[in-house]
Amino acid sequence: MPAPPTVDGARQLAFAAELPVGQDLPLWRVQVQMVSEPHADGERLRLRAHLQTNFASALRPALQQDAGHATRPAIGSDGRTALSLAQRAGGVVQRVAARALDVPALRTLAEPLLQLDLNSWVEVQASTASLADGSHQLLPQQDKLAALGIRPKRAADQPVAESWAGEAPDGFAQVSVLQIDKRHLPERLRQQMGERPFSLAAAIVNTAQQK
Repeated sequence: MPAPPTVDGARQLAFAAELPVGQDLPLWRVQVQMVSEPHADGERLRLRAHLQTNFASALRPALQQDAGHATRPAIGSDGRTALSLAQRAGGVVQRVAARALDVPALRTLAEPLLQLDLNSWVEVQASTASLADGSHQLLPQQDKLAALGIRPKRAADQPVAESWAGEAPDGFAQVSVLQIDKRHLPERLRQQMGERPFSLAAAIVNTAQQK
């Protein structure tokens, strides 16, 4: 449930989830944070999400464990074995992956993937305030983008979607940005929104780290 508004009118919502496999890092983890707050003559929504997939750091070590040393179940307060739904799901993923790797053709395809950890960061900002630069003013992490030599264009008659990619010290990285203003929306949707302005900007960073 969203938190009640603070003194300044802001509302926050945050949650995290993960899929354990083996005894080390989770195979999959997601973290989401959302903040809604007053913004000039309107309101601003900020959404941040981080999705982490540890093929190399979690799944590969789990698959290398002996079949007789499978993931240890958790022990409940009553002394009995207690497996959470996430632990059960992680165990299923581990067993399915192990069986798939018994097929030579599938192992050949999967081996490169098992050398990688994947990360995705998403940040979205939307506002109903009157902004001089529209969606361009909402672009997240502009200072960090500039430090990388990334200078997104300003949205004109059409929404702007741009992407940059290149090698990183330990793998590969891709940066994408999206800018949408009210004038880019379908006419019917603009009519439903009435006179209130609308702007949205998003930045997405994907990395693949070799382990």
